[in-house]
Amino acid sequence: MSRSADIHAFLEAAGWGMAQRAPLAGDAGNRKYERLSHPQKDPAILMDADPANGEDIRPFLNIAAHLKSCGLSSPEVYDANRDLGLILLEDFGDQLLFDVAIASPELEYPLYKMCLEALERLHQTPPPPNVGSYFPQDMARATEITLPWYCSPDLAAAITAELINQLNSLDWTHPVLVLRDFHAQNIVYRPEQSELAQIGLLDFQDAQLGHPLYDAASLIHDARRSLHPDIEPRLKDALAQTYAGSDNFHHALSTLSAQRNLRVLALFARLCLRDGKPGYLKLMPHVWNNLWRDLSHPHLSNLFRICQSLPEPTPKRQSELRAKCASRPMS
Repeated sequence: MSRSADIHAFLEAAGWGMAQRAPLAGDAGNRKYERLSHPQKDPAILMDADPANGEDIRPFLNIAAHLKSCGLSSPEVYDANRDLGLILLEDFGDQLLFDVAIASPELEYPLYKMCLEALERLHQTPPPPNVGSYFPQDMARATEITLPWYCSPDLAAAITAELINQLNSLDWTHPVLVLRDFHAQNIVYRPEQSELAQIGLLDFQDAQLGHPLYDAASLIHDARRSLHPDIEPRLKDALAQTYAGSDNFHHALSTLSAQRNLRVLALFARLCLRDGKPGYLKLMPHVWNNLWRDLSHPHLSNLFRICQSLPEPTPKRQSELRAKCASRPMS
């Protein structure tokens, strides 16, 4: 059968054959989403993660179940077909933290603080079996294979070599499950719920074992938005008070954030050059500013020096990348 026919048969079997389907904005990957409206049921979400595109829904289902076991808010799975890569999910609605923080600035601090509390709850629960690792070698490798989309391979190798030195200096003795894409556009505010259930979690299928501060760095140094300048230090102070690692809190946060920002900067270039998605280029200057704030930490002076050779994502540089959109083969 065609993909369309497979989806129709899946929805029919799940009792959603009568639903109206409306596409939703996807993410940077190959997954597609639709909102389903049924005359007799609450709205639902269809995740289309086609195995033909290299997708696998098993990690999502595994992590979704684990988050629920922690008392955290992941979408209810109504039905799933692992072979077809289709999941029928609870609809958390459209109140993304990203939008709520802008529309209701008085909610920014309490909601971000609640996000950090959700991470603390996650870290207090033993991780599920059969998840991968995001340790120094893994993080360095992820950066090394991505950076050449943005700079020369030689510069990418030099940055990676110093980055792994810094990562190795951190405390990895108590790894936790890191969701790895924990930011304001993957978090839904659910005001009708109570306590931590108000923080709806999305897009967690890449979760692995990693450093306890990685997701916090992703949240606070968001690649898509800046927190209010008074709120960011308050969140960091609150986080530092509960951090139990033997490494220096600010050095660890800056190092993990620098790794993420280097990788995201290159991912945005790859999304344009390889995948034909130039819309991410406009986010590059913000990521660039995040990176240099990270690199201002005194312990990162060597990485600061090496990264000075990186090309800045100026309007001219973005235009050059846009002109080459989808010009390089998949790899």
